[in-house]
Amino acid sequence: MRRRDLAAIGLAVGLLGVALPAYADPTSSASPTASPTASPTAAPTSDTVVELDNAVLRWGLSNESSNRAFAPRTVNFFSAGRTPDPGKGGTTLPRGQWRQAKGDVAIQKWDGTRWKAATWAGLSTDSSGKELGSPTAGTFSNHRFVFGGGTGEVDATAGTAHIAWDGDVTVLYYSGMSTFYLSDPVLDVADGRGTLTATVQGYASSVDDPTTWEPVPAATVTLADLPDVDLADSEDGFTVTPAYLGVEVSGLGQVTGDRYSGSFPQSFVDYMDELGTAAFWLSSGGSTDPFKVALPLTVGYDAAAAPPDPTPTVQPTQEPIDNPVVPPPATVTVTEQAAPVVQPAPPAAVPPSVATPPAAAAAAPLPVAAQLVAATPEASADASGVTDPDSESGAIAVWWLGGGLLLAAALTLLLPVGKASR
Repeated sequence: MRRRDLAAIGLAVGLLGVALPAYADPTSSASPTASPTASPTAAPTSDTVVELDNAVLRWGLSNESSNRAFAPRTVNFFSAGRTPDPGKGGTTLPRGQWRQAKGDVAIQKWDGTRWKAATWAGLSTDSSGKELGSPTAGTFSNHRFVFGGGTGEVDATAGTAHIAWDGDVTVLYYSGMSTFYLSDPVLDVADGRGTLTATVQGYASSVDDPTTWEPVPAATVTLADLPDVDLADSEDGFTVTPAYLGVEVSGLGQVTGDRYSGSFPQSFVDYMDELGTAAFWLSSGGSTDPFKVALPLTVGYDAAAAPPDPTPTVQPTQEPIDNPVVPPPATVTVTEQAAPVVQPAPPAAVPPSVATPPAAAAAAPLPVAAQLVAATPEASADASGVTDPDSESGAIAVWWLGGGLLLAAALTLLLPVGKASR
């Protein structure tokens, strides 16, 4: 072989040696690093997951939950924590057992400009401090409960959330003649829809026997279905209106067909039916149906932040309104006249019997929403042992006394009048 051929072969082998490393790693254009690259993680995590440890839930349920009740001098309201079991029906909560705050749960009132800590006196007044009118007046005390310290996580990009709270709030209607506890709510969100669940436990009463008061076993129910939750709308939280209008449930005598027809979720109203109070949470055909509509609820990711927070607004009432409030006993109006000389009544004269006042007589049935119990609430005593002046028994006593005095005055004027003696 000639020297020129050997040179050509050597050149070809050299060029091949240079090309082989580049062919083996076509993506590499630089010399290998001294240390190997890090291995990939087994399960990649999302950078958009936010861990929560102080989330807040704020909700007033419905305007009916801050309304005047149909029984005299009773209202619907919240109390933080669990109020004591009275042990029998027909009783109202005394002032000394009401709590504005307990653990991570608090009760707030809208005063017209801001939310502030609730007070006992404010449970029966509107935001301006004026006493609530009749149950159909459309004025409310505007209270809500607040659960703090919620833990969980939110992934706004994935559209998912899971937040849990620990604590109890007591929901009292008719000042406690109907009572249930709402405990440990949990929020789950996925694909733009949310569900708020909780454990509820309450007491069943009876319209036939006012002394009936039976505890009902606790159950986990859906408090609110949230049809449109946008987790990406705010970094601080969100406000959403639960489904109610147009929601239909079965087996509970719901009345539908008008603009306020609707219901809270089926599992919740089924439990309320065991307590005898389902009509407060669905359209029943009563004049207070507009007030039962679920109010917006707010979830804040941190108590220090300020997510969108709705303010109370007055909802329109149905027209016309049939006011079903039971009136107090009628009074007798006496026209002032010159005082005549009255002869003593004959010994055999017997005054006519006094008719039963209208409030004690059988009244026309109230709308379904008001047919809770037939009990006259017992007088409630505060911490000092003084009878609560807001109890119905105290009011009835005043009615009877005032009515008796006026009736006696009227009877005196009707007796025969003789000539004056000279």
